[in-house]
Amino acid sequence: MNAWKASLILLIGSLAVTFLMWYWGLPFFFLFLFVPLLPFLGRKKSIRRCPACGWETSGNERYCPYDATPLETGEQGKRSS
Repeated sequence: MNAWKASLILLIGSLAVTFLMWYWGLPFFFLFLFVPLLPFLGRKKSIRRCPACGWETSGNERYCPYDATPLETGEQGKRSS
C-alpha cells in the first residue's frame, strides 16, 4: 500500500475519532488530526559515509569534518565495496 492510500484511510479514521471525541465533549479532540501524516514521516534518509575514516551522517554535509574527504551516499558505498 502506498503512502497516499494509507494516508487517506488514516484521514477517514482520524476524522471519525475526532468527531466522536468532540461529540462526547472530550478535550483535545483535534490531536487525532495529525495521524494521516504518519506515512510521510517515515521516509528514508540518505546516509553519507566517508570512504577514508567511515564517519556517517544523514545531514547536508558534503565533506567529512575530520579529513575533508568528499562523502558518498549509502548507495555509492554499497556499490564500491
